[in-house]
Amino acid sequence: MEEVKERALKIMDKKDVGVLATIADNKPVARYMSFYSEGFNLYTITDKRTEKVEDIQNNPHVFVLLGHEEGMFDKDYVEIEGTVSTSTDQEIIDKAWNKYMDKHYSSKDDPNILVLKIEASKVNLKNRTGSEIQEIIV
Repeated sequence: MEEVKERALKIMDKKDVGVLATIADNKPVARYMSFYSEGFNLYTITDKRTEKVEDIQNNPHVFVLLGHEEGMFDKDYVEIEGTVSTSTDQEIIDKAWNKYMDKHYSSKDDPNILVLKIEASKVNLKNRTGSEIQEIIV
């Protein structure tokens, strides 16, 4: 089981782009986001004026996919179910910041920046095509 946890954490630790799904009007909505992880907690930066923030205020349960690489269907990836809380913690903003964000915000001090913290309640490691799903207890 430790090996499975380590493989999942390695995928999550890439500070990579993944898919965040929220619920709006009882329907799923998915968006590409850039994630930073600490253990099984994920962080992503967003603009507090976005619809996803409203979605989360109405329903804080989310689903995240991380680890898929374009054209690479035989790689491991993780599915994460979790609950979101929000923060404006500058330390987390600094850790989660990447070049992509320079295009969307005036600086790391932009007053519209909001950190979404996703606390994982369930993590599944999905293996190469056709392999068994491995659930990780968090």
